[in-house]
Amino acid sequence: MRTLLILGFTLFICLPSLNAQTKAEKKALKEEADLKGYENIQSLIDSNSYEFEAEWATTQGGKRINLIGNSGFLKVKDLKANASLPYFGVAQSISYGGDGGIKFESDLKDYNVERVDKKKKLIIKGKTLNSRENFEIVLTVFQNGNASLFVSSLSRNGISYDGKVKPISVKE
Repeated sequence: MRTLLILGFTLFICLPSLNAQTKAEKKALKEEADLKGYENIQSLIDSNSYEFEAEWATTQGGKRINLIGNSGFLKVKDLKANASLPYFGVAQSISYGGDGGIKFESDLKDYNVERVDKKKKLIIKGKTLNSRENFEIVLTVFQNGNASLFVSSLSRNGISYDGKVKPISVKE
């Protein structure tokens, strides 16, 4: 009886470790998934048809604001940018009667995509404008679709947004 108990205990301890993946195998699977995600994000950005949906805003003063119910977006299609983003911060000169947000629909100038393969991220830079101000945008996209958008202007303090990049949604 004692021998059976020892044998059963030994099997109980040893069998799960025989089926478990090694650390190297787990690391290889994670790297493969990250690479596939990075390739998918690259092809989405290369298509010049994608959308950034903001979930959080961070002011230059460091205040982080959840944008549930007040989310914003940046859409890029064929090097034309369309954005509607809430703004929280200091504005040096804004015309009266506006809603205070960042809104534009125009061509992207100086559009550049920098690939950082080692960190599996893309850095997209461009300049655009609306009827009153010029904006510089920097969108950093990671292999899992998470992204960070920084928008700056001479008329107001810069602001950053965190969210996701995805294909442009078609609304019916």
